[in-house]
Amino acid sequence: MIAIVTGASTGIGAAIAKLFIKSGHSVVGLARDTDKLTALARALGNAFEPRPCDITDTAVFSAVLRQIADDHGRVDVLVNNAGTAKAIPIEATTPDEFRAMHELNVVAPAAAIHALWPTMQRHGDARIINVSSLAQLDPFPGFFAYASSKSALHLLTVVANAEGEPFGIRAFTVAPGVVDTPLHRALMPDSIPPVDGLASALQSGDVAKVILEIAEGKRDDRAGWVLAMPAPAAVASLRRWVIEHPGGGVEIVS
Repeated sequence: MIAIVTGASTGIGAAIAKLFIKSGHSVVGLARDTDKLTALARALGNAFEPRPCDITDTAVFSAVLRQIADDHGRVDVLVNNAGTAKAIPIEATTPDEFRAMHELNVVAPAAAIHALWPTMQRHGDARIINVSSLAQLDPFPGFFAYASSKSALHLLTVVANAEGEPFGIRAFTVAPGVVDTPLHRALMPDSIPPVDGLASALQSGDVAKVILEIAEGKRDDRAGWVLAMPAPAAVASLRRWVIEHPGGGVEIVS
């Protein structure tokens, strides 16, 4: 299996790369940080191919992806994992702030899908996995830009899955709750305390495990859906949300 993973140098992306390679697959990892990608390549060996790239530079990003597809002859899995999050109140969310959030969280994944679509159509049996957030369902205040970008990301999943079905292309959205990564530590510097003795944050490996299951075809019956991943402490509240918002095509993964 040839998998392309964006945002591969740290956090969830690095965990995905490690787990995929441990499971016998090959990973092409994209990220802006050349040093971290190089270090990861040294740790993971020849099955990991580092490709430093700023994915918000659409022309360069698309060219890199097409070159990867040409080099390998196929792409089995695209994991749109790279993204950013900021908690900004509406009054402080300027058009530039909003645009920047959507450039990374929506436009770049759309560019990736577009660039690889012909290769996936020819090869078939391909999977697109968009890494979203529970914020697309029930956002915190301050997520005016972030939550809307993740909601839009899921709609890329829905449309890609519908258009891809005749070619054997399946698309999925994985929506974790709070994951203990450098990004979320920056957002929540006071850490994430447990609730009633239950973990209120996931680990990167928890998310990587579900993404591997999708990549290996073990969740094909949920193509086009949101696979929501709350931390243990948040399962009950998310179940209530699903009950109150029926028909949303949401499955809780816990």
